[in-house]
Amino acid sequence: MSVMYASIHSSPIINSTIFPSKTKPKEIPPPYLRPTWIDIDLDLVRINVQNLKKYIGDNVHLMAVVKANAYGYGIMEIARTSLSAGATWIGVATLDEALVLRREIAKHIPILVLGYVPVEHLSRASEANVTITGISLEWLQEADQAIEQPVDFHLKIDTGMNRLGCRTEDEVKKVIDIVSRNPKLRFTGAFTHFATSEDLTNRTYFLRQLSRFKQFLEIIPNRSEKLIHCSNSGATLYHDEKPFYNMVRCGKALTGPPNEPLKAFLPITLQSVISLHSVLSLVKEVEAGEKIGYADTYTTTKKQWIGTVPIGYGDGWHQNLKPTGVLVEGQRMEIVGRISMDQLMVGLDREYPVGTRVTFIGQQGNMTITGDEVASAAKIPRSEVFSAISSRVPRIYKDNNTIIIPNSAHRNVFQAIPYVLPMLVHLSFC
Repeated sequence: MSVMYASIHSSPIINSTIFPSKTKPKEIPPPYLRPTWIDIDLDLVRINVQNLKKYIGDNVHLMAVVKANAYGYGIMEIARTSLSAGATWIGVATLDEALVLRREIAKHIPILVLGYVPVEHLSRASEANVTITGISLEWLQEADQAIEQPVDFHLKIDTGMNRLGCRTEDEVKKVIDIVSRNPKLRFTGAFTHFATSEDLTNRTYFLRQLSRFKQFLEIIPNRSEKLIHCSNSGATLYHDEKPFYNMVRCGKALTGPPNEPLKAFLPITLQSVISLHSVLSLVKEVEAGEKIGYADTYTTTKKQWIGTVPIGYGDGWHQNLKPTGVLVEGQRMEIVGRISMDQLMVGLDREYPVGTRVTFIGQQGNMTITGDEVASAAKIPRSEVFSAISSRVPRIYKDNNTIIIPNSAHRNVFQAIPYVLPMLVHLSFC
């Protein structure tokens, strides 16, 4: 049996991508000692946001939705880049996310918490000047009794998601009555959320929700003075109705086409900004009849080269993501055996050098594995693929020809490593 071992410090591929050649191994901060990483191109994020803003027009606000660590892309980096490119609001899921953004980068930018905020934390939202969501009549009735400091809120209207929001016109009228008597509850906006905005084969439910939203808006007083929004990425880009009102909310569209199979229907150019890579850490040739990995799920039928890769379900690469395989030197290879917590094995067509790049999402040569392809094979949304990739997989950013590595000890402090332009040919973004 022939075996090859990998050392991160001896790998020319890794040393020329993540780590500058002059960096000594002992100086490399965790978690960057393991050669598994995500590349994110902030230059492309900036272009995507600029294209979105141009498309919706100057009179429409663009909310950059960066909840759940910006769908796994990095909340600070995506928020900062989106704001620099023309976004005027930030959307998050939790008050915790809002407070971190307010402290770190968005000192004066409006922030909306799209999810549930317990009424006992209204004072925290007020002090930070964070707008929250009025999720139901019952929540607002409780807030009416508990509120101590003025707070802005946008009323969520449930037009068919059956998740959050007021469901009937009578409930909305009761909310209007509450806020008319309590000036501390400042009703500054209203919105809904579409369940099927990316389904272009049957738009019936989308149009039903849109019609229902318009009916609700008729009973809201002074709505010309409020922010009205219903369009997520799909509704913003795929429908001739263009239900923009005076704000749209885009999350997935910041970082690429919301739905790769619908790319032909996009009215603007959006480019994917992310790729996921690792390397071959060990390569061995095994005989026919050998078991590979846990639980006896794969047995070699002939003599075969097997490569071990340092990524596993502990990193967010779960069993259901196996079908699309990986790319090795521009060829698609199969993931064999069960994926372990920290490692997996790949069936190779021949012997490859240890340190050879293994791409899970991204391009090698003429071959590409997209996030949508992975998601479709796993029967999950694309956003679930990226948001599940754990924090121990470092995100490496390119911004204006500079590689930016978030400091591992202080997540929101940046350590920039400048590269001269000729060096960019060696970067993993190329």
